[in-house]
Amino acid sequence: MITAPPSTSRALVTAVLTAALVLAATPPAPADDGNRPLSPMLSSDTPSPDNGIHGKAPGKPGKAGRGTLVSLPPVVQAGSTPASPRNRGQVVATFVPSRPGASVVLEQFRARGWKVVKRDRQDSWGSAAFEVRPGRYRASTQLSRQRTVTTGPLRAGTWTPSFEDTFSGTTLDASVWNDQKREHESVYAPRTCARADPATRRVSDGVLHLGIALDPTRLDQRCSFTSPRATGEQSYLLNSQVATEYTRSFNHGFMSARIKPQRAKGMHSSFWLLPEGTQFTDGDPTRGAEIDVMEFFGETSDQNQTIGSFVGYYEPGWRNVQFGDLFPKARRALRSRAEWWEEFHVFSLEWSAEEYVFRVDGREYYRETKAVSHVPQYLVLSMLTSDHELNELTPDELGDTAQVDWVQVYDRLSTTSRPVKG
Repeated sequence: MITAPPSTSRALVTAVLTAALVLAATPPAPADDGNRPLSPMLSSDTPSPDNGIHGKAPGKPGKAGRGTLVSLPPVVQAGSTPASPRNRGQVVATFVPSRPGASVVLEQFRARGWKVVKRDRQDSWGSAAFEVRPGRYRASTQLSRQRTVTTGPLRAGTWTPSFEDTFSGTTLDASVWNDQKREHESVYAPRTCARADPATRRVSDGVLHLGIALDPTRLDQRCSFTSPRATGEQSYLLNSQVATEYTRSFNHGFMSARIKPQRAKGMHSSFWLLPEGTQFTDGDPTRGAEIDVMEFFGETSDQNQTIGSFVGYYEPGWRNVQFGDLFPKARRALRSRAEWWEEFHVFSLEWSAEEYVFRVDGREYYRETKAVSHVPQYLVLSMLTSDHELNELTPDELGDTAQVDWVQVYDRLSTTSRPVKG
């Protein structure tokens, strides 16, 4: 907890001014495409035999095993540096039970039948991702030396974004994004000690940096805050919060962002959606909901920090109804011994009339059928200091930022092969 003595306040001011100078002087990232390969292309074009599994009715995995193949926009792009969005669709094969390290074969149907076109290995999700051209595909893996499971066939098409921003140049595109005016909110997501201000964000080296800072207009003042999880005093702060509030709203489809979150705690980076006009109808989420595609709250003492995804709406009296959680399973997206603040990952929402599906690098970790909005909603990118986390904020962390590499929206939904037992 940061206490109120004047000496501490002066130290905090010095720390943030120093951090701001370091942030402004940060050199460009080294040249690198920032992509880890999805899978190698085979040179062989040899037809492969049909194993006779196609057409069987779906069933529970049990001992037999099950495989599915899903067609997605380019939402698989982990890497350590900024990179341009991929321009081809992807398919992700997932097998139950998983066998990390087991070979996965992708076949495409051509004039002479099924032909092997790519190979990869199962990751810790039991999945393998492939970048593909339009066509008909299936994937298979071995359960044992004698048994193979093959997904049902799937037709992959072309994906064209309806909206994209790669944050090129040195300024935020004002024809798309606005800095939202949020000042010392006490009811809606309480941030008593903070207001949003453009001074805390910048565009450089193809990345949008989102941060926080001390409020220079109130350096000599302290702010008192109270929440169910924390009570105390803090300096007044500036937050980052940009949105497509006045220019673009979306209703169903894929929303994705490639993000490297901050390490610092006491703040949280977010990619989320709000209904047009930021209007909620009491008790009716179909008229608008808050959809938090990704939130990250920084490093934790147990070193098991992970991302959260939430959906919420309001009952009368501003009573918040919320679904979702933090998802330890999502840590499977990280490289061995790597952490979220060391890598970019693509966080995506697939939003249909029936449900939300949340993925990281194309791997699903959460599906929600409650509180599904049926109205247009706009995009928000932010770094915020909510009251409940202010006691964790320390002066040395004020210069940390989250980095947003790009944002894309697609007006299409995924297609999934019929589950097939092997």
